[in-house]
Amino acid sequence: MTSYAWPRAILHLDMDAFFVNVHILDNPEQAHVPLVVGGRPDQRGVVSSASYEARKMGIHSAMPTSRAVRKCPNLLIVPANWSRIRECSGQIMALLVDYGPLEQISVDEAFVDLSEHEQPHKIAAQIRTAVKEATQLPCSVGLATSKLVAKIASDYEKPEGFTIVSPGSERAFLAPLPVRVISGIGPRTAE
Repeated sequence: MTSYAWPRAILHLDMDAFFVNVHILDNPEQAHVPLVVGGRPDQRGVVSSASYEARKMGIHSAMPTSRAVRKCPNLLIVPANWSRIRECSGQIMALLVDYGPLEQISVDEAFVDLSEHEQPHKIAAQIRTAVKEATQLPCSVGLATSKLVAKIASDYEKPEGFTIVSPGSERAFLAPLPVRVISGIGPRTAE
């Protein structure tokens, strides 16, 4: 990989289908099936996290579980195991803090400032591998000169994505993407 001069290097780490994959850690036989973590469909439940198998069927987070079941009648719905989710999140964040200043955004995503590292792209790859080895949970990372672009980059090749937007290439990276990839841009603003 080419060496770039990074005036600032921000990594965004986003755990892939975190609630689902935490559940699968303790229930490996349920891997590779349409699965959501969420509320019961008969109790106005909502999908909190969907496996990639469920996503292929059009199921996504914030969808009512009753609609999700209509899309996939054999959908497995499990409740969130908050103690296990917090435990895994703590393990991930404890690992990340060793690489640079940490800004935790939620239980499953964080920014890490890698500006002090000479080759932040190599550190980003190490982090992605270290998280997977330590937790057995998949994650995606994006590395860029700003939080905004790093967050978009981490979503770019999910699951288990690794996208580096080198200094000066931000415009070329963002230009072909829909404006909705920017956090906070909804349908009306996108118009």
